[in-house]
Amino acid sequence: MEKNNLQKLVDPAVSAIISKRYPEIVADLGLDHYLDTQSAALLNALFITTRRKIPDISSFMGRNSMIIGPAAYDSSIFKIHEAENLILSDSAVSRYTGERQPDFIVTDLDGDLAKITQYSKKGVICLVHAHGDNMEQIMHAMEICPGPIIPTCQVDPDDMTSNFGGFTDGDRSAFFAHFLGSRRIRIAGFDFDSPEMKLGRDIIIKKRKLAWARQLLSDLYQIRTEKYGKENITYL
Repeated sequence: MEKNNLQKLVDPAVSAIISKRYPEIVADLGLDHYLDTQSAALLNALFITTRRKIPDISSFMGRNSMIIGPAAYDSSIFKIHEAENLILSDSAVSRYTGERQPDFIVTDLDGDLAKITQYSKKGVICLVHAHGDNMEQIMHAMEICPGPIIPTCQVDPDDMTSNFGGFTDGDRSAFFAHFLGSRRIRIAGFDFDSPEMKLGRDIIIKKRKLAWARQLLSDLYQIRTEKYGKENITYL
């Protein structure tokens, strides 16, 4: 079986954040660690049995990154540079109208699945994330994303899955940009205080999740400051 060589490249400082914050998040939100583990195992098994391979991402390493989140943003105040990695978090897929195709989509498969499939067929790399509440979607992940996939999880990785850090699609995008070695990360479309809600979701839980996203991004900023200086993450 092909080996997943990505996990061993995760920043040890990020691994320390994961070890500290994940149990706190589980306790605060009442997550089921067992289901998180089962979902990750399912994704791993499907990835292996469908003979998928981890895509070569070497050409994206060391480049700055632009991340677009799900909230409203003014695209006229910034330009996406050709030399930047372009990363869309899950729900941003339905809002994004830029001419440039994204390089990556970070998704737990609760966004615009049809559009994610379209991008996947065009070769956009999807970081498909397994957690306890999306096992039904994970069952269909290989069909939703017929193109290149990097399977991710929020527990100890197994075989082909990776845990790059983060919790929500948005902050996981930033942790992945850090994994790619981006000295500068620009972020648009993040709103921690007034989230756009999907039908049937609990606004209180959503705000608590975003509070954790804010905390994790603060953690990430701190470890990046030592390596890249104070201007390492910019919110647009």
